[in-house]
Amino acid sequence: MRWSTHTDSGFDMTPMIDVVMLLIIFFLVTSQFSQSIRTPLELPHQQGQQDDEPHPGDIVVDLMADGSIRLEGEPLSMDAFLAMVSVELLHGDPNTEVLIRPDRAGQAVHLNQLCSRLSKTGVRAYRIATSPLRRQTP
Repeated sequence: MRWSTHTDSGFDMTPMIDVVMLLIIFFLVTSQFSQSIRTPLELPHQQGQQDDEPHPGDIVVDLMADGSIRLEGEPLSMDAFLAMVSVELLHGDPNTEVLIRPDRAGQAVHLNQLCSRLSKTGVRAYRIATSPLRRQTP
């Protein structure tokens, strides 16, 4: 009696496909979630840089027309926000940027106050979100 020594050493792709599908679902859900927590604002109209999304690790803050601050849709005092930013700079990435989304109807004094206080807190870079200029058709 002769025993067969031939073994089929195939590569099973099923677990890899499962993992890839789970990753795709995860990224689709999280990208939709990050869009849903934004406060609807009318941003200032400026040409600006064509970078639509914040970088990973950036702090996105909404500056309302009355000067109040919202973080992920929740109202927050200026002092609480700056304390959170300083903790992030201390324990997280010291190069964290802040993306400020100001309401177009707001006064510049609120934006200036926020920017100067961020600089005093130790923020090295911040960006101001704008919406592109609209071309008027003749």
